[in-house]
Amino acid sequence: MYLAFLLAAIDPNLYLVLASSLIIYATYTLDRALDNKEDEVNHQEYAGANRLASLAACGVAILIGVSIFFSNRLFSPPVFPFAVGILYSQGIPFKGGTVKLKGGFGVKNLVIGLTWGGTIGLVILSSGQVLAGMVIALYFGIKLFINSTIFDLKDVKGDLAAGIRTLPVVLGETKLKYLLFSLCIFQHLILALAMWADILVSYEIFFLYSLIASAMVIVFYAPAWETSPSLIKRKFRIFVINGEPIILVLLSMIRPG
Repeated sequence: MYLAFLLAAIDPNLYLVLASSLIIYATYTLDRALDNKEDEVNHQEYAGANRLASLAACGVAILIGVSIFFSNRLFSPPVFPFAVGILYSQGIPFKGGTVKLKGGFGVKNLVIGLTWGGTIGLVILSSGQVLAGMVIALYFGIKLFINSTIFDLKDVKGDLAAGIRTLPVVLGETKLKYLLFSLCIFQHLILALAMWADILVSYEIFFLYSLIASAMVIVFYAPAWETSPSLIKRKFRIFVINGEPIILVLLSMIRPG
């Protein structure tokens, strides 16, 4: 969210950055706290966790996050991800059954990309910058689609056990990487054109690091690295994916002008 403000040449509203973080935390924790069969295999360390405490934390986070958004007269950004999160993890009753998004081929990754890219884009759109909001939504949506799919690579065993047809399960590692690399190139081509056309701030360091980080994790990362004796390999995915926004924020602080 902070980076989106910078790209759109808007003074960052740290309260909205905090509110976005709380809503994201609540949405993901809600999915983990409720029925999540793949975690029984992929994340056995969650066994015995206090679900009531998790749900209570979700409630507090939602209350604070929504209050901040509403006080800034922004109503759709907090409601949109929460609604999609419920539809994804729990579903809604329909004709005697339950309709939910979880379990479809690549649907989880699309939901993550659309939800967070869309939420960030909605905040920028509220400032009146329609084109900037659309490009930012597309950029972050694809970024999160790619990153969530890379995370799925290490969870194939649990996803198979839970009957979840993720992209790695269906496509296999090689085809998946061709798909993700193609999306990475498309994503950064759109970003470059938007910067060239002055829709977004011309931010070369952001563009280069974003491209390099995404390409590196797509090309080099392998699930076997998770259990490698090498600390660098074991932490590669976490550092590159989770560390990217932190590094981009730090780079923005030393950016001329």
